[in-house]
Amino acid sequence: MIKEQEILDFLEAKLFNPILQSPSTTERFKSATRGLRLRMKQRDAQGMIQYFWNTVVDTNAKHANYGRMLQNEGFPEFEELLNDFRVRFKDL
Repeated sequence: MIKEQEILDFLEAKLFNPILQSPSTTERFKSATRGLRLRMKQRDAQGMIQYFWNTVVDTNAKHANYGRMLQNEGFPEFEELLNDFRVRFKDL
């Protein structure tokens, strides 16, 4: 459970909280962010990483609406987040 908490803490600080606390974020995107956070909590560490890549990063995938929303909402730190996530959790 330690790795799962580490992933969640990372995403809370770098993704979820900045989006949920932003006054310019749409309610639709905030709702999607809360849903993503909930689904991440239901997985083990490997499942979290796989779900993150499939849902957030692969914007060409049919089910990757969240990744497209990140782009549309103008989330400026997205590329930095991806690099940090990749480096930090590459061994899982």
